[in-house]
Amino acid sequence: MSTPPTETYALPQHHWALRCLPPLPASAARMLRLLNDSSAGIREFSDVISTDASFAWEVLRAANSPLFSLPYEIDDLFHAVTIIGVERVRGMVFVAALSSGFRHAMREQSLLACWKHSLAVAYLAAETSIGFHVDAGKAYTAGLLHDLGRLALMTAFPSKYASLIEQSHQDELEMCRLEEQFFEINHCVAGASIAAAWSLPVSLAEVCLKHHDDPLENPSPLLQNVVAANRMAHLLGFQPVFERRSTQEPTVLPNGVPGHLEESTALLHQRIDAYCLSV
Repeated sequence: MSTPPTETYALPQHHWALRCLPPLPASAARMLRLLNDSSAGIREFSDVISTDASFAWEVLRAANSPLFSLPYEIDDLFHAVTIIGVERVRGMVFVAALSSGFRHAMREQSLLACWKHSLAVAYLAAETSIGFHVDAGKAYTAGLLHDLGRLALMTAFPSKYASLIEQSHQDELEMCRLEEQFFEINHCVAGASIAAAWSLPVSLAEVCLKHHDDPLENPSPLLQNVVAANRMAHLLGFQPVFERRSTQEPTVLPNGVPGHLEESTALLHQRIDAYCLSV
């Protein structure tokens, strides 16, 4: 599936399938402004996050989860942001913006698998970022949010989305095709639309829109990074929906990318499963 450049693509702003989504919380909007302020420090980020209990809980939970495997417990938000990094925290904040309906949706195992896939792509993108000359924190955030449209659609329509996933596997149909039949929009366009509505960076909107494209067709190192991580996640067993390319090796793995990630597959599954138990 190939998509036009984000800046020339007419993204729907008020699509009916996205009307149930909450607006970007005020604390998340303030954090976004801080991210565009080069003089802002970690203390300012932690102060903004502390004004929203759900965001603060999400950051502390992540810092103490098996995903980071720290040898001690962190109970201070400033310390947590320092350990995790501002870029990773940004992704957590925007995911937390969908949190109430999102956690309800994950009672469905097939929808929980979608969230695990996003976590895996975030981890793999960060682990392989050096080979793409991308900051690991930015790669993690882009990987976490690459399926923002899918997370949104499954939050708004959990039962229907679960049935579409089942149909996708049974009939070996691409999920984008099924989404377009029912929602009149696919998760790629939905994600880019949400990113634009929330004033996220254009680079993240582009990742949402084009993460199924051939990485050779994309000049953006961040997008190439996420496309390869997405493919690797499928190969390592994080495949929530049917995708015809999912059994193909990533076409771009530059020098410097770890080639032994398969060896840690079981550990990655264990860490992500443990992280999701507390959701």
